[in-house]
Formats: sequence, C-alpha cells, structure tokens
Amino acid sequence: MIASLDHTAAFANWWANSFPGTPCPPVPRRPDELGLTARMALSAENPALYQDLFGNSGQGTGAMPADTITRRANSQLEARDIPHLRAAGLEFEAQQLEQALQRQMDQRLVDQTLASRQAAEAERARYAQFSNASLMERLAMSPPTPEAIAAARAQWGITGQ
Repeated sequence: MIASLDHTAAFANWWANSFPGTPCPPVPRRPDELGLTARMALSAENPALYQDLFGNSGQGTGAMPADTITRRANSQLEARDIPHLRAAGLEFEAQQLEQALQRQMDQRLVDQTLASRQAAEAERARYAQFSNASLMERLAMSPPTPEAIAAARAQWGITGQ
C-alpha cells in the first residue's frame, strides 16, 4: 500500500503563523471545510499546501477539460487553463502559470522597447549623417525611386534607356 502524504504539520505551522492565538481546526479535506477567510489566506500565502490539501494530492485532474489535462501532462499549459487549474484545486500551478505568463509579457515589453530604442538610434545616426553631408552626398544617400524616375521621364518626354 502506498502511504499518502501527511500535511498535518504543514497545515498546523501555516495556521499558527497566519492566525496566531486562534485554535487550529482539523486538517481540511475539502476547501469548504475552511472558512472563507482561512481558505483565501491559504490560497494566497501557501498555494502549494492549498494544492496538496485540495488538489487530489497534486493530481486534481477530475474537474479539468481533457485538453487542459493533456497540456498539463505535456507541460504546455496556456493562460486559458488557469481557471480550470483553480477549479481542480491546483492553485499553486495556477499561480506558477500566471507568473510565467507575466514574465513572458514583461520580456516581450523589454524586447519591444529595446528594438524601438535601437531603431530610433539608427534613425538619429542616419539623420546626423545626412545633416552633415554635402549636397552631392545627400543626393547619393537618397536616390530617386523608380516611380519618380518614370514620372520625370513622362513629364519631360524622355524615351529610351
């Protein structure tokens, strides 16, 4: 027989730290065995313990859609899986996923800012080079487009090569 994990000490320690002077209840088996305040505090302060207590010992797959279970098994969870993780009592995994998504969003913002900064710097450098160039150098830096050439040829009646 496989011994189940005992979370009694972890729960007792969390209770003593979170609600000092308040008698500790028995280890809950379901979230509704705790009052709303205690349930919210446990979820926020110790999501791993919350998950261990209420997430079917970390398995918690019964209430989740099959695609979420598959993504969870393949470590490919998405933002849309967060409510399903929470519903299955997998609060710790839900919070970990939220944090990972936030880090990805932050990194994208950093990357976009860096790209914008580099583009602006390149444009400033091009402008400075253009500003310091002679007329002939400026003409060489900005040759006419094929459309402009065709329009000039048409306007002045130039034919041939």
